[in-house]
Amino acid sequence: MSISYENALISGRHMICDLKQIENITLLNDVDKLKEVMDFICDKYNYYILQKIEHIFEPQGSTIIYMLSESHMSIHTFPEKNYIAFDLYTCRSYPDNSIYNEIYDYLITEFQSLKEEPILIHRSF
Repeated sequence: MSISYENALISGRHMICDLKQIENITLLNDVDKLKEVMDFICDKYNYYILQKIEHIFEPQGSTIIYMLSESHMSIHTFPEKNYIAFDLYTCRSYPDNSIYNEIYDYLITEFQSLKEEPILIHRSF
């Protein structure tokens, strides 16, 4: 079944990023620094944080989820794999993908990771 977005009401975009071969490995286990990255994104793009949830795994890794008034943002770290799974879903209506590309480029710079293309999903009602 193919989905046509031409007639659908777009509810936002969901960006899914696989950040691989991370060179800034100290950041992978530093929850405070990870939250600084997420806070920077929220501040720069005016996302309103409703709640922050974090969990630190033993012996390593963490999950941080920000519930936003616009939807959510999450980071899941896998230090043993030099990998982070990052998601951002927002109901904001942007004319194109440039904001998501900016956020992705910021993440690549901060984590010093391999640059691939993020997955952008148009969500619809």
